[in-house]
Amino acid sequence: MLDYFSHSRLQSYKKCPAQFYIRYIEGVRKPDEGIEAFLGKRIHETLEHLYSRQLATEFPPSLDTVLASFSDLWKSNWHSRIAIVNRFMGVRDYFRLGESMLARFYRIHFPFDQPVIATEERLEFSLDDSGNYLMVGILDRVDRLNGKGIVIHDYKTGKRALTQQAADKDEQLALYQLGWELTREPAESFQLVWHFLQPGFVVHSTRTSDELTRLKKKIICNIDQIRDHVEGKKPFMPHETKLCYWCYYWEECPAKQGSNPVMKHV
Repeated sequence: MLDYFSHSRLQSYKKCPAQFYIRYIEGVRKPDEGIEAFLGKRIHETLEHLYSRQLATEFPPSLDTVLASFSDLWKSNWHSRIAIVNRFMGVRDYFRLGESMLARFYRIHFPFDQPVIATEERLEFSLDDSGNYLMVGILDRVDRLNGKGIVIHDYKTGKRALTQQAADKDEQLALYQLGWELTREPAESFQLVWHFLQPGFVVHSTRTSDELTRLKKKIICNIDQIRDHVEGKKPFMPHETKLCYWCYYWEECPAKQGSNPVMKHV
């Protein structure tokens, strides 16, 4: 049985129960990694370093320093099992895309005087008093708002940005707000902020206490559903979509045969 759940694990089950089962129940791990995911990790690490340095020194690093940090992280983490699905993009294209996202973010937010109180903050919390619904989340950045409020930031490196309507229904940052309220000091207010680095959009949202209560009940129900699946030994059926082309579990998937045919390792 899983020791804990997270937003990403629940989303994996929602998108494809078979992939969830292979990865999180059977514990199959692959060395493969899509270049989009690799790029996203390096962007997050670079921004973490940027704000960590700002917190430590009170002086922002230069853009050249930030880009050099990104380049070093890219080179030191590169490996032979990184795959590209997009046949119109090469390794250099993705690297330059990362540089352009960071340069735009730097220009917009310089001199980085945001009231940051944490970066890459790990939360562990239970959705009920029994401790049976343990959740884990990593917050990209947390700011203090007007002394008594909290702003939870999330960096997204994909092509698409959420609409305001979608952001107001999104569960990830709302779940992080729940976790903060349960494990950290009280806050008078919360803001949820998504930074869509590729299109250059920022979207803000808030949640009411009723909305958070409904979210808590929904996630508990989702976890119960997964546990019933496991305990009843019901099959986790594959859900075939175009997202299968970004999946590394074709060999294990009952709906596929052989290796993913569009994954080109670089």
